[in-house]
Amino acid sequence: MIQLQQPAAALHLKAGYPRALMAGGHLSRFQGRGIEFDEVRPYQPGDDIRSMDWRVTARTGKPHTKLFREERERPALMLVDMRPAMFFATRGALKSVIAAECASLLAWSVMQQGDRIGSLVFGGERSTETQLARPVRGRRGVLRLLGNVINHPNWKQRPQAADESESLLMLLQRAFHAARTGSMIIIVSDGRGMNDKAASLLKRLLQHHTVVFILVYDAFEADMPAVGELQASDGIQQRSIDTNSAKQRQQHQVHFSTRRAYLKDLSRLPGFVLLECATHDDPFSVLQASLGR
Repeated sequence: MIQLQQPAAALHLKAGYPRALMAGGHLSRFQGRGIEFDEVRPYQPGDDIRSMDWRVTARTGKPHTKLFREERERPALMLVDMRPAMFFATRGALKSVIAAECASLLAWSVMQQGDRIGSLVFGGERSTETQLARPVRGRRGVLRLLGNVINHPNWKQRPQAADESESLLMLLQRAFHAARTGSMIIIVSDGRGMNDKAASLLKRLLQHHTVVFILVYDAFEADMPAVGELQASDGIQQRSIDTNSAKQRQQHQVHFSTRRAYLKDLSRLPGFVLLECATHDDPFSVLQASLGR
């Protein structure tokens, strides 16, 4: 994942204007004294006289002032899904591996843009949940994220599956309270647990942040083929699946299409960016197609 630093230079998270209150390298919606000229407008009481545009004032006979667009920092908070269902794939790499690569590429991209990067790797249980890593600048923030992903206990021992809707909702609630206004929240997950409550909380996040959601999925989840009886196991329990049953295939597909529909609906809102990456896709190619410079 460290080697992904070089290709990440081709990515640029540029969706929306940042709105954070710290000085940084992005143009913001805020206007004030800065290095990027924005416009000239008629003088208003309270304007700084040091910003007067004397040429326009002399030409029009009315006082005018220059406005500058300040540079602001846009911290990023990376939320990486390492719940038990992420350790699955029928082709390509495990969803957890794809999620780790996507998170690495985006984290390096954030660092190279000069922004702070924070992270939270969640596994669905409080006992295995990594502590929130506050946003910091430079390689330290990225390496801390990579270390938390690699060392997550779910790689070695699968915990008992928790309520997916509750675990996702808890994650979003934590992000809501932890993220500083104007942050970019990047969620890399298979979206399990998306429901009305989760969608509502994401809409609340969009009032103050930009949200980038990387939906990681396996082709088997999107469309179960009729190939007879299959055996599935989580290492503890085993279950047979009759893929020839049209009813079972339909029920299986509904679970995926429902959470995808929630995210598609959210992607119509300003500030929400949805990208999809299958387990047989190359994460860099997928991200470059949408975020390439």
